[in-house]
Amino acid sequence: MKVTKGQARRALRSSEFEWSEEVEDPRREHNQRHEHHGLMSLLAGALACGMACLRRVEDFSADLCSGTRRRLGLQGSVSDTTLHRLLGAQSVAGLRESAWKKLRQLIASRVICNDLFHLGVVSYDGKSLWASSSKTVNGAKLLHDKKHGVITSTLMSERAVLTSSQVRPCLDAEVIGEGTGESPAFRKSFPRVLEQFGDQFKIVTGDAGLTCSENARMVERAGKHYVFTLGKNLHRLYAHAESVMRNAAVRVSVDERRDGDLIRRDLTTVAVAGDDELNFPGAQQIWMMRLQVLRNEKVVSDKVRYFLSSVPSRLLSPTQQLALIRLHWGIENGHNWTMDVALKEDDRQPCQLTREAIEVVGWLRIIGYNLLAAWRSKLALKDKKRVSWQRCMELLRDAFVADSEVPLATP
Repeated sequence: MKVTKGQARRALRSSEFEWSEEVEDPRREHNQRHEHHGLMSLLAGALACGMACLRRVEDFSADLCSGTRRRLGLQGSVSDTTLHRLLGAQSVAGLRESAWKKLRQLIASRVICNDLFHLGVVSYDGKSLWASSSKTVNGAKLLHDKKHGVITSTLMSERAVLTSSQVRPCLDAEVIGEGTGESPAFRKSFPRVLEQFGDQFKIVTGDAGLTCSENARMVERAGKHYVFTLGKNLHRLYAHAESVMRNAAVRVSVDERRDGDLIRRDLTTVAVAGDDELNFPGAQQIWMMRLQVLRNEKVVSDKVRYFLSSVPSRLLSPTQQLALIRLHWGIENGHNWTMDVALKEDDRQPCQLTREAIEVVGWLRIIGYNLLAAWRSKLALKDKKRVSWQRCMELLRDAFVADSEVPLATP
């Protein structure tokens, strides 16, 4: 599969990650064949191409053109044993900062921008980082299935994604292990995201696991707005939402066709500023979205979701409010789906010796995902649609292994 010279040049420049000074080499000081940061870049690049096991990374390193290997400081191919030893000893320190450096470069070059929603939206959602029923690591959460007698060790990750950008880059992640949850993870992550990327967003969206007074107050004090989902586990708030929505009129209705079915979304909003019974920091409105699926004019699915919003009623039109709700699912349909299906985060863990090794791989995958998503955003459309993730990974891999004689532009 051929790639253009421009694609090859971009791939070579993309592989030059600027690693933080905190990303230190855990190996012996002498007799090292490959440069440490080159090995880290190799791993991130291979993961971006969907190579989730170290044997495939070894093959990838052997296929790299000499120009790419030279830039990375690799003396030929790299064995999977070398990579496994590195991952088992590597500290997670500096990986978050390294991801931020690359993101800031992409923002400065306008590859990442708020092209889907003008105000800028950061969406938070938890996803599985690692799970095993055959082994455990210190700090993992244990889930006991008494019915089947199975104990599963799990590590979750709370991810922050800029869903207002078509790239949908992952801005931050916080590991959720034993004795913690999504809400405390948000309170660790949000101040970091605010400090690094606060000028890129105005609205924060989150699922029901984040809906609490403390998190709402934190967003409000930062000068941002929130849209948090109300789950049935939030008994008082959910019951109040049902009550105030009982006789409210639909503000906007949008229909679309999908696989022969009619998808209908209705949005209803009610102002609750000053509602003493609600008693929730900064709340301006409650939103209700009804999602119906009709097949041959018969309703086959009917779901209702409620949201608490601090967005002033005049800031967004009802159509924009509905678009904002749909935008939140970009973290699930864009980032999470890609990480699990294309990059195989759920299926393959190349090194699971310790919790830190799992977290190191998690950050390398995030760096790889951001690279892949940015690369995909620059590819030409096919039938007015984005190139599939699988095709995109193939093109990126081919660009990495392209002819070493391709002339390089100045970065």
